[in-house]
Amino acid sequence: MRVSMKKRVLTVIAAAMLLGGTASTEVMAEDAKISGFVDVSIHEEQYGDSSFGLDQVEIDIEKKIDDRLSVRADINYLTAMKSYSSYVVDEDIQSFDDLVEQGYITCNVKGLDLTFGKFNAPIGFELLDPVYMYQYSHALVFDYGLPTNLTGAMGSYAFNDMADISLYVVNGWDNNYDNNNSRTVGGRLGLAPLKGLNIGLSTISGKEGTGDDKLTVSDIDLTFTAVDKLTIGAEYNSGRDEGAAAAGGDAEWSGFMVMANYAATDDLSLTLRYDSFDDEDGTRFDSGVIEKRTAYTVAALYSLGEGAGFLLEYRTDKSDEKVFDGGLEDSQASYAAEFTYSF
Repeated sequence: MRVSMKKRVLTVIAAAMLLGGTASTEVMAEDAKISGFVDVSIHEEQYGDSSFGLDQVEIDIEKKIDDRLSVRADINYLTAMKSYSSYVVDEDIQSFDDLVEQGYITCNVKGLDLTFGKFNAPIGFELLDPVYMYQYSHALVFDYGLPTNLTGAMGSYAFNDMADISLYVVNGWDNNYDNNNSRTVGGRLGLAPLKGLNIGLSTISGKEGTGDDKLTVSDIDLTFTAVDKLTIGAEYNSGRDEGAAAAGGDAEWSGFMVMANYAATDDLSLTLRYDSFDDEDGTRFDSGVIEKRTAYTVAALYSLGEGAGFLLEYRTDKSDEKVFDGGLEDSQASYAAEFTYSF
């Protein structure tokens, strides 16, 4: 896949801005931490696309300015299939917002981290980047019930090893620039009541678009690692989009996810995931109809060496309506093989 000159220029400009401009870039780069990953795959849907793909390339640059200030930027190229932006329809017309996944400054004031800029939304169980996932695909809750990136201000504070909190004021769901005169607010409370048990309680609410109605989501995530070699994750999500239903009423949805990952050997882990999403008013799925979907996912991840991993996934999506293959089928299988390398 070809990366245009415009993309290369934007990437160089962003990196130069992060590292301190033109005159001091080489000096400051010596103290910067540079990491990233490459993500390639072959993905096939029973009634959809089948393709080899360079899904994502990301370079993360972190710079600690002093004991209180730090700055970070995640510069990435990703295909439309992997995109977290609804505006991406072609890999050659991605915007600056698509190229910069994160870009923020953090200031620590007596244990309180104040973050300003664009950052991954602190909500939900699954993470955005493939190198932090147990399988190739995200759950339905992640795709249809949550934001991925937020732009604004956030304060985070860890009380002790058992509790932490984050509160934020942002432009809206995946909006680098606000499209109204109102702000979206939210937060997450993290609890660790027992060793090996972590619970997250999250909410986000605000006006989206030019209307006056609010979009509100509540989310609970859980991680259990007290059993050796076993990781269990769970999440429940519910939301309401005021005035978004076809008849003008509130559109509501709910969904959940449960998964288990077992480290069979030092190099091989196996994952089972079951998730469900009930689009009660037909506003979240692309089908445009009221439906409930469930998905079953099986994945195997094998370590090929330091930073390198190979993953195989089989997934089946099933709906209570015929929404696949042009409205002819109520289920669809998909397969994926993925190679990632992080550095």
